[in-house]
Amino acid sequence: MRDGFAALRAQWGFVCVALILVAELGFLVLYRQVNLDEGWYLWASKLVYEGKLLYRDFAYPQTPLLPYVYGLGQLVVGEGLYQGRVLTALFALLAIGLSAATAARLAGRTAALVTLALISASFFALAQFTYTATYALTASLLAAALWVALAPWPDTRRNVGATLLVCLAVGVRLSVVVVLPWMMLFLVLTSLQRLRALATVFAASALGLGLALGLYWLLSGELMVYDIVGFHTDRLLRAEWHQLRMWHMGWRTLFDFLALIGFTVAAGVTGAWRLGRAWADPMARRRALFLLLLCVMTGTLFVAHLMPRTTDSYYNTLQMPMMSLAGGVLLAMWLAHEGPRARRYLWLLIGIVLVAHAARQGSGFHRDQYVVTPVRNQVALVREAAALLRRFTAPDDTLLSFSPHLALEAGLRVKPGYEMAIFAYRPTWSDEKAARYRVVNNTRLLADLRAGADAVAFTGFDVEQIYGEHEAMQQALTAHYRWVAQVGGLGPYNDALDLYLPPQFGDPQPQTHHPADFAAPLALLGYDLNGSPRGDTAALSVALYWRALAPIATAYTVFVQLLDMGGALAVGWDNPPCRGTCPTDTWLAGEFVRDEYLLPLSGLPPGEYTLHVGLYDPETGERLPVLSPAGGVVGDSVVLTSVSRP
Repeated sequence: MRDGFAALRAQWGFVCVALILVAELGFLVLYRQVNLDEGWYLWASKLVYEGKLLYRDFAYPQTPLLPYVYGLGQLVVGEGLYQGRVLTALFALLAIGLSAATAARLAGRTAALVTLALISASFFALAQFTYTATYALTASLLAAALWVALAPWPDTRRNVGATLLVCLAVGVRLSVVVVLPWMMLFLVLTSLQRLRALATVFAASALGLGLALGLYWLLSGELMVYDIVGFHTDRLLRAEWHQLRMWHMGWRTLFDFLALIGFTVAAGVTGAWRLGRAWADPMARRRALFLLLLCVMTGTLFVAHLMPRTTDSYYNTLQMPMMSLAGGVLLAMWLAHEGPRARRYLWLLIGIVLVAHAARQGSGFHRDQYVVTPVRNQVALVREAAALLRRFTAPDDTLLSFSPHLALEAGLRVKPGYEMAIFAYRPTWSDEKAARYRVVNNTRLLADLRAGADAVAFTGFDVEQIYGEHEAMQQALTAHYRWVAQVGGLGPYNDALDLYLPPQFGDPQPQTHHPADFAAPLALLGYDLNGSPRGDTAALSVALYWRALAPIATAYTVFVQLLDMGGALAVGWDNPPCRGTCPTDTWLAGEFVRDEYLLPLSGLPPGEYTLHVGLYDPETGERLPVLSPAGGVVGDSVVLTSVSRP
């Protein structure tokens, strides 16, 4: 009876933890901030199935396997950020499930349950397992390799399978190469015929690495070596600076993963202590060596992840399933050797450690702002910007941008050289070197802007990175494009994305048609109205659509105003069109201009308001008259609609 109750309790424990994990992953798929890496990983995945070759045809700063895996997913379910994130979450679930299965194989169901609980409390790490990057795929391959390494298979099958899986992980992320020797050593030491096992794992590793990396090295060796290695190390300003960063990130990693690191070290010490006592027993020896393997693999990866110039704590997300596995096995072993009363206290201690670990991971999660407050679906914002671009572009038109994820969602093409987002920007490189390595320098960026693109998009972060050519860049944008919209909170630091189009002709199709003629060769065609008048952060986005009927001699200022029921100004915004970047005297005959304004409403009292727009001469302040169809003056502003503020 007691055993049955314990089994039922364990079963419900598994169900609860599994539901928590699925809920966490689902939430992060929807609400995790968009990362720049997502765009170029997904764009690389698109290009390889169009026949492009990594490194030779475009820059790609990782080993080559991920684009083929995710590109296959794109062929099946389509292209987009959500598709990439869902596939990533599935790989994360695979890594988690295999880690729990390995824990159960080593120390029973309790080990599996504790492993899952530790993973579910790792919010900071799970945030890296829900956007398109190398972490989830690599972790799933490593988890599969560890599971195979403990499988009760014939030695040759086990050794080949585990070695090839680690080689595939190296094919996704180069840092994993440092764990390959340790896995090979483990496989040899746990085989009955060690010389044969040694030959087998060396042959399997040569085959695996040759298939994963060899072809690319033969076709584009220098470019591949730079993209994979040089890109991550070529901008180390000084050895002292890098050493300081390594020290800082080492401590940050220790604090972010303190509980898991402690469990992993304790597991390694336990394995080493038990090794001598268990050497004569093959199964006990394998378990002891496995615990030692987890500790050594994790520590070696920690050191490897300090090498790149961009090193950060989240790199070590890769080890989270392994560390949780080590913790689950270690705690289950302790529980198995204690009496009922001691086990209750030990379970209490496990609960305290889980809470402390969750708090530490939550602190890192909040520090790096993986989800902003109030909670906002940033993928939906990208799709909003993409939908706007689709209104004014045709499929496969060219987007000049360091945001390839936006091009992917909009169905546009990225200009060659920009595939790797802002990481493709090398401002001071010579033209020859930039062309050779398939990246963009200042000369190329300005030339592309002046040559023209079907659309342009830059975030505030992008503009900050443009080294030494801000003024020339702005001049090129003003001369060749019209600013059409701004979408807030889309850059890597929640900055704004600005969209630009070349002069547009034809029918713009605003949300609301509202034609009005003015006493000048220009007309209002209609408007888009978005936002909500409710709440403390209420705001209205108003986009006006103007048409130049002929060249315009005067640079008019546009006003957009909300007036209360007494006709008093409640809130307004005046500026030359396109936020001052496309004055009316630069408009071309027949061109339409999308002119966007944002009106904050948070300070307004409840009531009814009317939305007025018009133009005036900034030299005299005189408003441009509005004309009737017959040509008579009917006022000096156009009433677009009424707005109710609850």
